[in-house]
Amino acid sequence: MSLRPSVGLLLLCGSVVFVVPLAGQQKPDSTKAKPAAPVPKPLPPIEVLGTIQPSAGPTLGSGIPARITILSGKQVDAFEPRILADVLGQQAGFSTYDDLGSSYKLNVVSRGFSASPVVGQAQGISVFLDGVRQNEPDASQVNFDLLPMEHIKRIEILSGSASLLGRNSLGGAINLVTRRGEGPTEAELELGGGGYGMRSAEGNVAGLTKSGIDYYIGGGYNRELGWRQATSGEQYNLFANIGKLTATKGIRLQVMGAKSDVQTAGSLPASVFAVRPDSNLSANDFEDLYNLQVALSGYKQVGGAGRASFNSYVRRHDAKRFNANQPDDPDVFGTSRNTVFGGTADYRTVQTLAGRPLSVRVGVDGSGSRTEVNLFADSAKFGGTRNQTTRVQSPVWDIGAFATADYTIGRMTLSAGGRFDFVRAPYRNLLDPTKDTTQNFRRFNPRVGLDADLGRGFSAYGSYGQAFRAPSVIEIACSDPEEPCPLPFALGDDPPIDPVLATTYEAGLRFGWSGIQLSASAYRTDLRNEIVLVPYEGDEPSQSTLAGYFDNIDKTRREGVEASMNLATRSGLSFYANYAWTKATYQTAVTLFSLRVDDALGVTNDVTPGDRLPLVPFHQVKGGLSVPIAKVVTVGLDGRWIGKQILRGDEANNDAPLNGYAVVDARIGAEVGPYNVRAVVTNLFDDRFAVFGGYNINQGNPRGPTLERFFTPGFVRQVRFMVSRSFGGAKENN
Repeated sequence: MSLRPSVGLLLLCGSVVFVVPLAGQQKPDSTKAKPAAPVPKPLPPIEVLGTIQPSAGPTLGSGIPARITILSGKQVDAFEPRILADVLGQQAGFSTYDDLGSSYKLNVVSRGFSASPVVGQAQGISVFLDGVRQNEPDASQVNFDLLPMEHIKRIEILSGSASLLGRNSLGGAINLVTRRGEGPTEAELELGGGGYGMRSAEGNVAGLTKSGIDYYIGGGYNRELGWRQATSGEQYNLFANIGKLTATKGIRLQVMGAKSDVQTAGSLPASVFAVRPDSNLSANDFEDLYNLQVALSGYKQVGGAGRASFNSYVRRHDAKRFNANQPDDPDVFGTSRNTVFGGTADYRTVQTLAGRPLSVRVGVDGSGSRTEVNLFADSAKFGGTRNQTTRVQSPVWDIGAFATADYTIGRMTLSAGGRFDFVRAPYRNLLDPTKDTTQNFRRFNPRVGLDADLGRGFSAYGSYGQAFRAPSVIEIACSDPEEPCPLPFALGDDPPIDPVLATTYEAGLRFGWSGIQLSASAYRTDLRNEIVLVPYEGDEPSQSTLAGYFDNIDKTRREGVEASMNLATRSGLSFYANYAWTKATYQTAVTLFSLRVDDALGVTNDVTPGDRLPLVPFHQVKGGLSVPIAKVVTVGLDGRWIGKQILRGDEANNDAPLNGYAVVDARIGAEVGPYNVRAVVTNLFDDRFAVFGGYNINQGNPRGPTLERFFTPGFVRQVRFMVSRSFGGAKENN
């Protein structure tokens, strides 16, 4: 899609990281700090192609005035994640919820913005793999189960507006940096097993040839039968990085293929949730996904202080989905295909101005995508047939230009940057070409900030930035108040819908000394033209109980505070804790769609300014520790308490919120020579709680169709075991 943070998320907040002296950089937040403070060292060649470079000291920041977290591969592996959401759930300000009843389909929320696999969910967080955008063009959704978590070297997380990263970066950005060969040939093989039919296998081989060619080739397999009835998941991936990188030039080829087949369960009526939380009322639901990605990137030193870089890629994503609706509604079958190609080129240099360093970067990027969507109303359960209701194409393309500059004056770094985007979104209705339409979006987003070294390990920052989100194909195609969408049945051409605009103010304070890192930040994001689902006022279409259309509302707001602490000792003991308060509110009076509305009973969903957005926890507290025992054994505990949340469908805040809940996970590992044995227990105390809440009609109620609160149960206790064996060179120190 829009921007390959080409050489990375260093663009975040309008700063150039690599060209600022490392000794002056600010160490970003980390879930678990290393036992000893890192020593500043020159960047290895691959990092120039990478993204946000981990900073090396607690003094003057890199010019990035934002909250940034870097997780090493070793830290990521400690969670033994199935998907990226398993790792993000422990980070400050991040929460997850599940409305599809599958451990492979979690939604991620940060600062009131989402990255979700659910088509139709508003997306406000960008996700990248080595700088290639993973948000799909049809609905900007992120399929976490297609990301190669087995091959990750580190994860870079920006909390807050990522102005210069293009579309969908309203509330932050996440970049996964993959592994490569860095020394003598080595290999690793891991096998896993556990409860509810969990089986996994992964392997890789990596090395660096005498001619300087590095390579990494790996693959992974993961499956579960699921603890709820008729649920299962199966994942496959193959991945390869091959390149030749030196201090002055380099090139890298990356190839990735992934497949995921998942049966989902959905939420349950409160009456069923209370007695049989393992039930599945839509047992035939499934998502079959496939992804192929090829990327070529490179860089070359230009003169003594400049560097030119490029990245090009092509992606192909195919999906088949079946949604088993309630007894009175037809089921839905759908297929989609997204083909995306794009690239980025940029130049950066370090000069002096009045005897002080000035870092400058300019670049362009663009992408083209072709989306094809087919939807069918499936009446087989009524003895009928499968009838096509939608056949559309949308060849979207965009182009962007950006520039950033950092200027260091004593202990302060001033940062400024800007990005201009042009997005063209044609819509082709292949069932009725008279309804074809095209929308164009233009936007310039600025970013400015100040980072100051306060001395004695303290630093502070402040920033201002804007970002935007162009409407997705699904939103554009379902925005006509005269022809509502009985979602997800039909899409058609519709009146223009405006892009979402976000303005973010943030300030923070950081402290770092030896093995301790402290940070705190406060932010406010004001949104204009947020896209919401509005109820249809006429007669509802017969195919579904869900009829509405997407429209803009004037104002919403996100504001909050985040704080974290990380402590590590030379003996290997580490501890972390973080807290987040988030208030996401509507600032405009509006009536929103909800199945809870009942005119006869006077029940409405009339939102007033100050009402909270749904599924955003009010408070979050998280913490954990890792304790080494007898040098070869490590024991760890991780816990989180997620506060109350408004239910989806109660945007007017008239009903009781979803209760808060607490979860504790445990892990133990032993490493002896080339062997590593680990066990992970999730939901150690087998607590029962709901992670999602909404409203729907329970058509299976013995008393007849009844409006109920619907809940998705949290996952029950699960034990997983992993055994790995490394071969060849020294095990990578992540």
